[in-house]
Amino acid sequence: MTNLKQALPHANSSIFTCNFQTLNLCSSEHSKLCFGHPKYFRSSNVTDNTRQEVANAIRKIEPAIDVEVEYVELPDKPDNYVIAIYFDSNNFKNGPYSFDGRAFYKVESTTALMPRQMYEERLRISNPQRFSWENTPNSEITVDDIDTELLYQTLHNGIGSRRIHASAMTLQDPMKIMLKLGVARKDGMILNAANVLFGKEPSLLHPQCKIRLARFEGTDKRVFRDQTVCEGNLFEQYDAVMDFCLKHLNLSGRMDSKFRQDTLTVPYEAIKEATINMLCHRSWNAENTTPSLAIYDDRIVFQNPGSFPLGMTWQDFVNEHIGSLPANPTIANVFYRRGTMEAWGRGIGLIMESCREQVLPTPEIKVVPPFVNLTIWFKHSLTWGVKTSIPQVEDSYTPSHTPSDDDFTSSHNEIHNQSNIITPQDKVFEFCKSPKSIVEIAAMLGVNDRRWVRKKYIAPFIGTKLQMTIPDKPNSQNQKYVSIEK
Repeated sequence: MTNLKQALPHANSSIFTCNFQTLNLCSSEHSKLCFGHPKYFRSSNVTDNTRQEVANAIRKIEPAIDVEVEYVELPDKPDNYVIAIYFDSNNFKNGPYSFDGRAFYKVESTTALMPRQMYEERLRISNPQRFSWENTPNSEITVDDIDTELLYQTLHNGIGSRRIHASAMTLQDPMKIMLKLGVARKDGMILNAANVLFGKEPSLLHPQCKIRLARFEGTDKRVFRDQTVCEGNLFEQYDAVMDFCLKHLNLSGRMDSKFRQDTLTVPYEAIKEATINMLCHRSWNAENTTPSLAIYDDRIVFQNPGSFPLGMTWQDFVNEHIGSLPANPTIANVFYRRGTMEAWGRGIGLIMESCREQVLPTPEIKVVPPFVNLTIWFKHSLTWGVKTSIPQVEDSYTPSHTPSDDDFTSSHNEIHNQSNIITPQDKVFEFCKSPKSIVEIAAMLGVNDRRWVRKKYIAPFIGTKLQMTIPDKPNSQNQKYVSIEK
């Protein structure tokens, strides 16, 4: 038999590798790959040189494989053989595979070189821990780049919510706290996750660490009323998204027993869960893809770079027995331990449930590579019942502003369509005519995130509308708030 490629002209490297890819993905337990046809053979037998050529070809496959090779003599063609290579699919768990340094994949009935991005994505899927972006140590990150106040606050919140053991209260060294939270290593290296979670200016090192927010006029993107880009860390991005939604969504109210029940255009819980999903499950591998939030007159769209786990769709995660499979488990774990995330693996289910309870259309989830889009449709247009027009922002206006604590003032709590609305602030002032704790205020508002309630509805009004019952100990567990009588 002559050279392998000459003897088997159709068994070139691309088809060779293509068949390995196909075998790796097939569902059968055993497969075989055969080379040769009588008309292609010119020599009379299989020589040692032939066997060496086959062995050399198999050695060009990476990762290395262990296969059984058999030389089958054709019954009607003495001294002519078919080379049969047998595969056990259980041995092919380390893909993607390459041949002679190149990887291939099937496109319909043809074979093509695998694009680099696809190859890298398959590598990450095959070994998520080894190729995890969030758990990659980064020598450019130092403790000076970390917002230590946010770090301490996360530790204390976790202890207060009993998601971090109380013994951690004695930790003062930022490196030890980051080690406790899983965003640093024992050798002193800080992980990428630490920068995007706690960095002072994370986008300087990771330009993809930002989120775009926009309120568009009508139902398309031709004209916008407001837009901003938040380039802060993930907790700042979370606050920015929630503030932007509360600023632009409508709030309606009705009397229920003693108190007025206020309802956002989209349930608060749905916004919160969608925001957490967007930040915790996003892909970090491409610097030119970032998450975004778009509010139209008839819907709100959360767009997130990423995808669902291989072979799964969003419907799989509505069923609670599936559990949580976060794309970034380290980041998701910090959100959970801080108390921002209420539970594991319930995000999509809570979004669907809260929208159903408010009689909204079923939210739509679509994968439009490289993004996953979540669309929540409104029951009524945001302009429904509005008689006055809102000034439009010129197309040339492109602000890029990261919200800060100074931005969360009473002026930012104003909501459009004032003629229909009693603000949640007014509700808090009425409720606090007798002293109330933060837990009681959050329960009255129907909001689980006490930190958000304190930041949005209490802190901006201390000294003007509200006062503390224990002013010398603002963080006391017995702290309550009471309205200032004029």
